[in-house]
Amino acid sequence: MSLTAWVRRARTPEPVPVRREIAVFEPADLFDIEIKDNPETNPVLCCTGDPAGAAAFNALWLKRIASSGRYAAAVSVRGQGGTPTAEGGPEARAHDVVQAAVTVPRQTVLMGHGEGAAWAALAAGRYPAAGLVLVSPQRVPKQLPKPVGEPPVLLVVSESETQSKEAQAVADEYGITPLTFAGAPNDIFKGPAAEGLLDTVLSWLDAQKG
Repeated sequence: MSLTAWVRRARTPEPVPVRREIAVFEPADLFDIEIKDNPETNPVLCCTGDPAGAAAFNALWLKRIASSGRYAAAVSVRGQGGTPTAEGGPEARAHDVVQAAVTVPRQTVLMGHGEGAAWAALAAGRYPAAGLVLVSPQRVPKQLPKPVGEPPVLLVVSESETQSKEAQAVADEYGITPLTFAGAPNDIFKGPAAEGLLDTVLSWLDAQKG
């Protein structure tokens, strides 16, 4: 652990505990197609800055992830969806993500969207994620912690975000080149843009196995 990460953890008080809302979709829940849970794959835990929280992923994301044979889950951090409001800023929300991650069977991939990408990145500094996927990140801290275990990191942004300071800062932080998807940054939960985005992410996750 770096000195900066240690100081941050030492000086950050334990967040007020909350009962977190977590949505889960497993391959066995897909009644229209026969897909079995693949124990060789890592689960995926999603979070977003959208106030809807976990519910934002119900329409498409969780089902599409599950269709790849992966256990899919999404968490509502404090103040989102069915999770009560409680004190705490980004570090507390990252704590909520970590607490949700430890309940997921097997080592999970953390996938964050918008401000949720910042929480996922902070959470990866505490939890040994199998992978870190950051989609259209917003409000990312100037200094991110080094991910525990050095998992593979994917940054995905819309075509209109490729030159944004936020995307460039995250790309520089992790030493990676962002992938782009068509469509608006805030319209990724449904429609062709969302489907294309998820196909890209799932293909990338599959490639990490080989």
